[in-house]
Amino acid sequence: MSSAIEPVERQVCVCVLFGLPAAGKSTLSRALPEYLWRRRRWGCAVVSYDDVIPEQAFNLQLELRESDTVDETLPSWRSYRLKLLQCLEYFLQLLGSSPTLCEPPFREDVTWKRFIHSLQPRSALSSETEISGTHLPHQSASRPLLIVLDDNFYYWSMRYEVFQLARKSSLGFCQVFLECSQDLCLWRNRQRSSPVPDEVIVAMSHRIEPPNPRKHPWEQNSLLLESGGCISDDHIQKMIALFSSALDNPLKPSEDNTEQKEADRLCCATSVLHQADQACRHLVSMAMKTAKDNKLSPDNMRLLAAELNKLKGVFLEDLRRGHVRGNPIDLGGREEDVVRLVVSQFEQLKMDIVGTFCLNTP
Repeated sequence: MSSAIEPVERQVCVCVLFGLPAAGKSTLSRALPEYLWRRRRWGCAVVSYDDVIPEQAFNLQLELRESDTVDETLPSWRSYRLKLLQCLEYFLQLLGSSPTLCEPPFREDVTWKRFIHSLQPRSALSSETEISGTHLPHQSASRPLLIVLDDNFYYWSMRYEVFQLARKSSLGFCQVFLECSQDLCLWRNRQRSSPVPDEVIVAMSHRIEPPNPRKHPWEQNSLLLESGGCISDDHIQKMIALFSSALDNPLKPSEDNTEQKEADRLCCATSVLHQADQACRHLVSMAMKTAKDNKLSPDNMRLLAAELNKLKGVFLEDLRRGHVRGNPIDLGGREEDVVRLVVSQFEQLKMDIVGTFCLNTP
């Protein structure tokens, strides 16, 4: 993303709407535009990550289409999330600029098209405004605009990236966390035509990090809503109050201070750890597949799996402490470089273990 953004003239607030799968995020995001238009005459743009990021992006072996410029050197899921933030950044520039703004280099790729398509069915700017290519009419430029990002956002670092963008753009920022029990989410999910695997919801329920203003002051403007039934009028009133506060108190670009640098470093470190965990899981999975293809005995398969999972656990624990194979590593460095280094080091250790089982590693 670019280092500076022209301030958006109209009142704009970015809201992170998050919670477990089947917590009710999509139901709420579908209802919000009409509620806000009828009660306040506010515009509301909803970006559903599920609509923008293709399902196959979770597969590290995804073969990208030639028209998409997502960086293939990163795990595709992470790459698509970064690209979506770039799309949001450019969209914000459109809101505060003339219609002659230069087109982004990624305007023809899949992610940008999905991003725009995600906005259009929900009357993104208001009932009077439509998006057409990169030309945005300004009939409703005086009306406040709420941009809702609908996703799981289970790690605080994922939400912090959105906060950084809102701060850089001098926008309002807030969070709505839909709290829903694991059992209820599982039950709702099973009623869907295309449910996610139960284990995904169970794993995410253990990982999800609710807003914690004491630990992260930037999460102060957050609202926790219990998602046990229908959207109540009380829910709407609380959200409108939250949005009003965020619109009236836009963020200011940060000054170069120690506290902010530390928050940025922690965010980068958390992201590196998450990516390393995903990449190590994939490498273990590929090693087990190779073992199976080489007709390793069931007993040795169990031993190999135990050794590799033990290695992964020790490796990631050392990484959390800032070490890789006994050597210190700066987790706050350039994210892509750190991830590549970490993964290459794990790959070497994995090959040593697999080699003891007389396998040909992939």
